[in-house]
Amino acid sequence: MIRGSYGRARGTALTSFRMSALLIFSVALVPLGPAEAARFKGCSAGPTSKLTVNVKSIGAKGDGRTNDTSAIQKAIDEVAGTGGTVYIPDGTYRVNAEKGKRLVLKSKMTLKLSSKATLKMYPTDQKVYSILWIPKAHDVTVRGGTLVGDRRNHKGRGGEWGFGIAIQKGSKRIAISNVRAREMWGDGFYVDDATDVAFCSVRAERNRRQGLSIIHGDRILVTRSVFRDTKGTRPGAGIDLEPDGPDQSISNVRIERSKFVNNEGGGIMIAGKKARISRVQIQNNEFDGARPLLIEYAPRVAGSHICSNNYKPFRRVDMKMFEKVSRPQHTIGMQKPCSSKARKRIW
Repeated sequence: MIRGSYGRARGTALTSFRMSALLIFSVALVPLGPAEAARFKGCSAGPTSKLTVNVKSIGAKGDGRTNDTSAIQKAIDEVAGTGGTVYIPDGTYRVNAEKGKRLVLKSKMTLKLSSKATLKMYPTDQKVYSILWIPKAHDVTVRGGTLVGDRRNHKGRGGEWGFGIAIQKGSKRIAISNVRAREMWGDGFYVDDATDVAFCSVRAERNRRQGLSIIHGDRILVTRSVFRDTKGTRPGAGIDLEPDGPDQSISNVRIERSKFVNNEGGGIMIAGKKARISRVQIQNNEFDGARPLLIEYAPRVAGSHICSNNYKPFRRVDMKMFEKVSRPQHTIGMQKPCSSKARKRIW
């Protein structure tokens, strides 16, 4: 079940604030220590056994008409726990995304889609959905393919919580690689209560709310990815780091070597009046749009390094507004070269 915290009207976050704040924080970065973090292979994670189940061998059609949800889920259930792979070959596979009907990934498995494989959801009137749901799972890899949402033909008007992939409920060691998520009613990717999550060469395109939302998590990597054309409902960011409440936190996040293009609410947004956000690295990224980085009402952000980025065009920051929503010791240094301390990786 997806957390009820979606219900907060996050869209109000941008109504009073339309500017880019380009920041580098002065607190020293704390390196990771836990042995578990060292075991997570991140972008190189993958199968640990030779078992492979082709969904077409279980009855999936991939013809763009047949409901293939049950066949794909049967393959997932067969492979779960083995370290093996569910393989989805070329084709368009129609799937349900509503709660109770959607595809649920389980621990110790890889879901591999060919580059020409698409999971296309049936339109729904539900406010909350996800094409792939990863709850209470560990050591899961999703690699390749395209996920297509119902933004163009969503049957209702309410809500903003339709996701391509939702990672939740204490999941850990999750790798998402070379996956394209587009046209979701909400976000391409969503992380809430997860540890050791890597997004590697993913693309989030034309999603309605965010490309990627991080609500609650620790040790999250985003690398060599593209977030573009997010527009439709606020905040409208490429990536949004925004805990929903004081019991949630975000820490040890590295966003690197990625591109942010024409995202209505900003390339990256960090927000939340009561948010606990710490140790964020935003480095060596490219921003093309009026708002490269937006920090709003996030007074507790600490221990972060934002540097060595490139952006165009650049709008000069309104310092009076900047001081209202950011701590005075924050300095502007988005394009400033990273120091050796700042470059020290948390991954």
